[in-house]
Amino acid sequence: MKKIATTLIAAMLLSVSFVAAAEPLSAVFYCTLHDGKTKEEIMAVNAKWLKWARETAGTDEITSSYVQTVVGDLGGFMWVDTYPSATAWAKIADAEQPFDEEFDALSTCSGNRLIRATPTEAAK
Repeated sequence: MKKIATTLIAAMLLSVSFVAAAEPLSAVFYCTLHDGKTKEEIMAVNAKWLKWARETAGTDEITSSYVQTVVGDLGGFMWVDTYPSATAWAKIADAEQPFDEEFDALSTCSGNRLIRATPTEAAK
């Protein structure tokens, strides 16, 4: 699941200059659990994926969060995977993803985005 989604944007990002390679990136996946499947089940798979991702990229700075709506459209959930750099993200995007079948057995993801956030400083 994550390999298919990330491969589509990997080529685009890798073709862009890595001048900003040290800036953090987040990959956001929009997903729904299959009937009868639980948050705890998919989080257990994601914990294994996170361990693998950190080992593969060579950094413990990768994080992955199960994000759900509190107010608004309550359907579905998101994965928000944060990488310390484009280089770390590219190592994961280029690697063979070992947990795709486990993710697919529990959920369906309809889309994703790779984003870079620029914090706003408070006015003085």
